[in-house]
Amino acid sequence: MSLPAQLGDAVRQTVSVFDGLGLPYAIGGAVAMAFGGYPRGTRDVDVLVLLPALRSQELADAFNAAGFRMHDESDRSMPVDVAQMSRWSREIGHFRVWWKDVKVEVFTPRVPLQDAVLKRRIQIQLEGGLLWITSVEDLILLKMIFHRPKDIEDVRRLLAANQGSLDLAYIESWIPKTLPDSVGAELRDMMRPTGD
Repeated sequence: MSLPAQLGDAVRQTVSVFDGLGLPYAIGGAVAMAFGGYPRGTRDVDVLVLLPALRSQELADAFNAAGFRMHDESDRSMPVDVAQMSRWSREIGHFRVWWKDVKVEVFTPRVPLQDAVLKRRIQIQLEGGLLWITSVEDLILLKMIFHRPKDIEDVRRLLAANQGSLDLAYIESWIPKTLPDSVGAELRDMMRPTGD
């Protein structure tokens, strides 16, 4: 599996920062979906990272040293700033940095499912390097939480691409803990084998 050049570079640079600091992470979103059997175009990287608050400045420094930037409210490029990282994480649940023109959205665990995502992450090879990605089961659950039309379509495609290899019991165990009843019923219906 390969990614478009600039996106692949952004993934490798992001992974290098987290690996260098020894921070557990899992690449998610469209990048992980590509490895889950359903590639679709993307120009950004989503990553969940276990970041103790005491290491936030260390992470900001590592991003800066690796050439990452932030954008301020006027979309002007600026150095990665720990105060901005913290403010965005509080206000919108993640912060954004850029590697050249590629946006990297960095999430930290806020709900129990995200802790499970990091425990169940899968290591894969990408063009000579290793990286950790979100499992297909966890991608499905996360997409059902967001529940936008494109997420529902992604779930359908991931289920079709991974038919027979998914841990359906794991998904089922998280449905009542993460999804409203109607969304859980929708996911159960999508997981049901055709012809039932």
